[in-house]
Amino acid sequence: MDIMYTNRNMEAFARFYVENYTALAAEQLQERGVHENRPDAANASVTFSPPDAGWRDAFTQYQTYLAVFGGDGKFIYGSEKLRAAECILGSEITPRVAREVILNNEKYKAAAFPMADGEYWMVGAVSLRSMQSFRENPAAGVKSLIALMALLSIITAAQLVCKVLYPIDSLENAVSSIRWGHEPLAFDMFGASPQVRKMGETLSIISLNAMAATEEHKIHVNDMVHVQEDERTKISRDIHDGPLQDVTALIHRIRLARRPDNTEDDKQRELDLAEKIAFATVKEMRSLCNFLNPPWLELGLSQALTELTERQSVQYGVKIFLGVEEDIPLSDTVTLALFRVAQEAVTNSVKHGEAKNIWIDMSRNEEGRVALTIQDDGYGFDTKKFSRAELRAEGHRGLFNMEDRMSLIGGSLKVISYKGEGTCIRAVLP
Repeated sequence: MDIMYTNRNMEAFARFYVENYTALAAEQLQERGVHENRPDAANASVTFSPPDAGWRDAFTQYQTYLAVFGGDGKFIYGSEKLRAAECILGSEITPRVAREVILNNEKYKAAAFPMADGEYWMVGAVSLRSMQSFRENPAAGVKSLIALMALLSIITAAQLVCKVLYPIDSLENAVSSIRWGHEPLAFDMFGASPQVRKMGETLSIISLNAMAATEEHKIHVNDMVHVQEDERTKISRDIHDGPLQDVTALIHRIRLARRPDNTEDDKQRELDLAEKIAFATVKEMRSLCNFLNPPWLELGLSQALTELTERQSVQYGVKIFLGVEEDIPLSDTVTLALFRVAQEAVTNSVKHGEAKNIWIDMSRNEEGRVALTIQDDGYGFDTKKFSRAELRAEGHRGLFNMEDRMSLIGGSLKVISYKGEGTCIRAVLP
């Protein structure tokens, strides 16, 4: 019975010893850098410095071997005794848990620890035969075990402070002081545990994404300001070149009618001309109001698109073919968004593509989602050749305006275009 308990204690001591010794060796090698410290010679030894005299004495007393293997389980360098240990890196391996293996007809306790996210493995083994002294003097072995456990506890506590607590405190300070969306996260991850490093890398990526989102927001805001200014300039120009000139002419006709040397016929003729000018001005102003706030939207998208395409066909001198599936219920917000997308798409087709024919279709797709498609026979363009920034720089903000409108209602916009083959814009509701 004593022999049985002694063997169990020896097994426990061997398992504890090889698991922790191998773990310390793996951590040391990872701190130095597995790639940087990999020797060229296959028979090179694994450089490892035991943390104190207790571990060095144990390493000297018991036959302990270390080797580095690749992620595929192939021996790279280290103790030749372990070259045959590729067998313990098979599918049945449990990382960080020691098990008994037979190497060269001798029993060993061996443990394997992954390094560099599984790209390498540190394998350690201790000869059970060399632990005969534990069997002969179990009391001394137990004392050694207690001493090693105490030392390991101290080392573990120190590593917890150095690799986890200090780095987390540093990371917390960095996160608290950063201006999210304006600067990247600066965090020194040297000496931190892999888990803390992973956390720091993730937060760093989040900070970079926040910066990208802030920059994209600035671009969108800038685009909105430019669009507003362009619209104001266009409205100002339309008013100046249209109604304002008509009103000026109207004032001139009224002054001519009031000349003292006019006959009744002259006065009547000037007043008739002034009335015609006034009617033309009213018509032009009504047209401008209809463009800014189309009253046909109240009748539904089908009627609004019909009115829009008829007017644009006359205005631009192009043929517009419209097909709308009836009985598609849409909210006022969605109706306005699709109306503006169609309006912008036709304008772009004529202005940039010089299209002669435009086809507009609104129906449900194969997934049952409402889709608005605008296809033209214009020049088209290479969507892969021009980046978003280049299109913005050249003043082609219409595409981004349509994207923003669809994004606001939860939909999507896809642009398909090839040089010389026209352009197809497809807006799909959620």
